[in-house]
Amino acid sequence: MRSVWVKSIQLTGFRNYDSESVALDSGLNLFLGRNAQGKTNLLEAVYVASAGRSYRASSDSELVRRGGTFYRIVADVQRRPTPVKLEVSYSTDGRKLVRLNGTERIRAAELSSFLNVVMFTPDDLALVKGSPSVRRRFLDMEISQVSPAYRQWTSTYAKVVSQRNALLKQAKGRGMQSNSAAIDRLLEVWDRQLVDTGSKITVRRREVVASLDELGRDAHQRITGESSALSIRYLPSVPIAPEDVGPRSGSIPRAGQSMFEGSASRKSPPAGDSAVDKRATVDWIADRYRARLKQMRRVELIRGVTMVGPHRDDIGFQLDGVDIATYGSQGQQRSAVLAVKLAEAHFIRAHTGEMPVLLLDDVLSELDERRRTNLLREVIGRTQVLVTSVEPGCRDLMPEGARVFTIAAGEVTPDDVAPQRCSGEEHGQDGIYGPDKGGIGHAGVE
Repeated sequence: MRSVWVKSIQLTGFRNYDSESVALDSGLNLFLGRNAQGKTNLLEAVYVASAGRSYRASSDSELVRRGGTFYRIVADVQRRPTPVKLEVSYSTDGRKLVRLNGTERIRAAELSSFLNVVMFTPDDLALVKGSPSVRRRFLDMEISQVSPAYRQWTSTYAKVVSQRNALLKQAKGRGMQSNSAAIDRLLEVWDRQLVDTGSKITVRRREVVASLDELGRDAHQRITGESSALSIRYLPSVPIAPEDVGPRSGSIPRAGQSMFEGSASRKSPPAGDSAVDKRATVDWIADRYRARLKQMRRVELIRGVTMVGPHRDDIGFQLDGVDIATYGSQGQQRSAVLAVKLAEAHFIRAHTGEMPVLLLDDVLSELDERRRTNLLREVIGRTQVLVTSVEPGCRDLMPEGARVFTIAAGEVTPDDVAPQRCSGEEHGQDGIYGPDKGGIGHAGVE
């Protein structure tokens, strides 16, 4: 299934790219080169064409080539029924433009309606090992790719929490007590909005995590070739027992059917639903939030921050019931993250009917031979894949028809060197090519 793929991408003034245009294959594309030459930057550009922003830069100004005044990314996307051209540009005077087909201005959030991507980098181990905010961000970005309503909810919710925190800090500074009628009246306004939006976010997150749990378990077993069971659990901030958390099913909807039809979208369950079904409704979650906010009122006033809501949720990863973050090896953690990323791709396909483009940055060298082979078997022929590596020996892993490129100092050239064996070992800054002899030039943040 390759109904959506990037036919070509043009970069101007982006990171270490001056002016470059790359024609891509609809299947597997391997980019080889030493570190700091632009491999990651190229994948990052494809990501920006889908999300409208970078996954690793805090501002657009960081993406502008050193000494430059702007960057521009143009992606020709093949999709049914009509191909599109997506353009993202930014100038250092603060102007940013996102265009569809060269003329129509659209919002950055709308790019994912035309191009979805799933990105994996070695830094994604933070999905398991990092802070809860990393996992919340992953979940929000995943759901937002297929749900404009969810994007709006999270935007509204962030503003509500910010305003409510400001009020709590003001009350803390003035020494107001939790039984103060004045502060209660003021907080009630923000409480209503927090509960209304937060309960919708929670129900959707729960449903999506249940789907990732099922998809991730299957993907993990296929990647590792082992029977160990990966589980992914949603850990909301409200006090809900584990047996009450799961939605009625972790099954995946048919293509074209909304992932969010059912319990997350209705206000009350129809007659005959079980107690657990009823607890999956927005109203039931809203009641839990209201009760918890009442319990935490004094603590919130003392601390000056909102202690209840989706902004304090987390996701837990376990392997055969054992917490991976605490007790898992790095190899187990990496396999878990890969499985979650593949689960994300299949989640997007289930909702849109199309597999997203996969961006795999320096993944092959981090895996042993069995996992590397299993991973490629999972993705080859199913969607467009862009892979980077410092190891020229990884050419022999590529199937017939795959495109291989060499990247050096921001220049991309087709590579027709005969295949070699991929070592599967990690390499330092010099990579397998040996130390840099000079003359490469500034690479921008690779």
